[in-house]
Amino acid sequence: MDGLENLLATYAGAVALNASISAALWWNNRQPLFRDLFLVWLAHVLAFTVQGAFREGDLVVILAFSSVFFIAGALARLFDSILPTPLPWRVFGGIVVVSIAASLGAAAAGLPFTLVALPVCFGAPFPAMWVVLRSLWTGSWRQLTLAGRGLLFTIALEVLHTWDFAFLRNVPEFGPAGFTIALLIVLALSIFAPATVLEIVTERQARAATEMLLARRIQMEILPKEPRIEGLEISAFMQPAEEVGGDYYDVYSFGGHSWVLLGDVTGHGLSSGLVMLMAQSVIASILHTRPEISPAELSYTANHILYNQLQRLNEHRTMTLVAISRNGADNAFHYSGNHENLYVFRTRDGKVEVLDVEHMPHGLGMLDEFGLDAYEQDRFTLDPGDLLFLASDGIREAAAHGDYERGMFGEERMIEILEKYATSPLSEIRRVLLEELERYTGGVYHDDISFLIARATR
Repeated sequence: MDGLENLLATYAGAVALNASISAALWWNNRQPLFRDLFLVWLAHVLAFTVQGAFREGDLVVILAFSSVFFIAGALARLFDSILPTPLPWRVFGGIVVVSIAASLGAAAAGLPFTLVALPVCFGAPFPAMWVVLRSLWTGSWRQLTLAGRGLLFTIALEVLHTWDFAFLRNVPEFGPAGFTIALLIVLALSIFAPATVLEIVTERQARAATEMLLARRIQMEILPKEPRIEGLEISAFMQPAEEVGGDYYDVYSFGGHSWVLLGDVTGHGLSSGLVMLMAQSVIASILHTRPEISPAELSYTANHILYNQLQRLNEHRTMTLVAISRNGADNAFHYSGNHENLYVFRTRDGKVEVLDVEHMPHGLGMLDEFGLDAYEQDRFTLDPGDLLFLASDGIREAAAHGDYERGMFGEERMIEILEKYATSPLSEIRRVLLEELERYTGGVYHDDISFLIARATR
């Protein structure tokens, strides 16, 4: 009995250790595959506990053994995450209920232990048996790596070992052999299951990283490389907080009609980047079709289109936008939107004028309940040498060394920089602003950073 007790203790220790490791992996990574791996070991702990608690009476032992269903279900779920396999859970549940009922009927009929246990031995591991047989029947197992095939083979061994319960449970001399096999299966599972999961997670992360880099390249490439408008010198910058951002700027010139736009989608990351690309496409289409459109009507039309697109996606992110237009060759500009303030440095007095941008009743894509008459616009002019600065809130709200409790970059700091360096080349203004942001934040940015500077040259 000492040998059997040692095997039981070793088995319990191996299961508990794997459960702890898989729980830590899931906690640190929050990946669905790590969660499924943890569920496999949690199911082993549950089945071991139930079977250890109910050891008196053949029928009680058999019913406790039906807890193997949780192990089989967890293994099937894990395998489905690795190699998608249809899992008819209602069928699985029905089979285990019928098998338990059959075992109860066999016990009531006074049949021997083996015949009473056989239905449960078939029904409890059925989910695991299903994925093994289906992958072999369809040939999908060929898609698996060596570790994946080892996992599939281990699941098959677990099923076979479940079946021997009906024949060997009441044969004491086979007890050590049975627990030795169970321990070997656990050891194999502890090798092949994490190895397969790590392979899949690494592959998916590499694929996701490649896709994110591609999305970032598309987003950055779609921005104007050398924005030009006659009579204006322009410099622009954008830095996403993650691989893909939700900020947007653009510059268009269609003969006598010129446009400067800057927007900011709620949040940042891939979803915000997708909305930004949608908005850029919508606005570009409108302007190429109707370059003479007013900023107010542009906001109204873009909002109507973007709202309907976001409804289809069930996406609730919105976008702030300022649209600035100039018709003709003079320096009179009309603007409309709902965005951060505009800043105009006036050479005549060396001061920055702050222009509110609160013409739209909401952000782009939020609501579609207001008519064109609810969208307003304003006007400003630029004299030669005057500077126009527009930016996303990522600059004003940049946190001191990444900690908002220590303060934010703020509007006053931006205005000080503009007033001090307004007569400097645009490249110098851009450099100073970025250096001040880097010094202030310590290189920690929680939001996308974008801005555009334009100077009237005539």
